[in-house]
Amino acid sequence: MKHVVVADSIGVMLNASERKTSNVVVAFTLGVASHAVMDTVEPDYTVNWFGATQWGVTAPFLLFQAGGTIFVLRSVFAESRGNRRELSLRMAAIAGGIIPDIIDGVYSVLNPHAWYAGKLLLPWHNLTWQVNPMSIWATSALTLVVLAIRYLSGYALELLQGIGATLRAKVGP
Repeated sequence: MKHVVVADSIGVMLNASERKTSNVVVAFTLGVASHAVMDTVEPDYTVNWFGATQWGVTAPFLLFQAGGTIFVLRSVFAESRGNRRELSLRMAAIAGGIIPDIIDGVYSVLNPHAWYAGKLLLPWHNLTWQVNPMSIWATSALTLVVLAIRYLSGYALELLQGIGATLRAKVGP
C-alpha cells in the first residue's frame, strides 16, 4: 500500500503542474522509480507466498494492505471525479508504483527457485540489493505514517487556508 500512496501523491503533484511533461508516461515512469527507490532504501516486509506456516501472521497484514489500497483507490476516484487528466495521471502513477511487484510476483510463482534464491527480474527485489528488510510491524507502521501524511495533510492545509481566509475577512483588505 505504501507504493500506492506515494505513487498517488506523485500523480497529484503532476496534475497540479501545468507543464506539458506532466503526462501518463511520466506519471507511470515516476511510479516505477518511486517503487525502486523505496525498495532499495527501506525494503518492506515480504510475504513468503510459499510458506503456508506464515499465513496466520501474514493474513491480517495482507488484509490491511488490501483495505488500505481500496481506500486509496476510492479516494482517487472520488477526488478526481469529472477531471479526466487528474484521474489518468494518478492511476498511471499508481500502476507504475505497483507493476514491479506484479512482475516479480508472477515471475516468482512461475519460478519458485528464483524466489528462494533471491534472484528476481527486477534488481531492487533481489536479496543482494536489500539491506535489513523491515519487519511486518515496521512495514505496517510506516505505511500508516505515509497514509496519514498523504491524507491528513490535505485536511490540515484546508484548515489553515480557512483560518487564513477568516482572519483576512476580519482584518479587511
